Amino acid sequence: MNKFLVAGVGALGSAAVALSLGGGIAGADSGVVGQTYADAKATLSQQGTSAVVTSTVGDRKDWDQCIVTSATPASGIDGFGNQANKQMNVNLNCYAKYSTKLWPGFSLQSPEGQKIYQADLAAKKQREAQEAAAAQQSEDDQLAVAGGE
Repeated sequence: MNKFLVAGVGALGSAAVALSLGGGIAGADSGVVGQTYADAKATLSQQGTSAVVTSTVGDRKDWDQCIVTSATPASGIDGFGNQANKQMNVNLNCYAKYSTKLWPGFSLQSPEGQKIYQADLAAKKQREAQEAAAAQQSEDDQLAVAGGE
């Protein structure tokens, strides 16, 4: 019975030490997940932290254009239990925005892929509307010049 009690207390003590040293760090991302690496670096810089790329997936973009998929504070605890460095480990997705038959990327079935795809569709519609308005304005200008002669 005493062996089980000692083993149980030892396991609880180990868990308490692990939680006190690493608890709360694993899930923190400082709001940079989903941003481009360039934007994430700026955000982290404002928070007094620097970004460190720990992994990349894909090679279709420059790092500054890659999407941050996860971010975790770097482990840097000094002898007093204080954070010794201010670094954020980030993982990047450097594929194209969403997958097509020519480019790998987020699936259109995923929330990320669908969000990016819908944003691209909206931008395309806006660009087409602006081009149509510019063409109509040019046509109106030509008619006004022709009518004035």
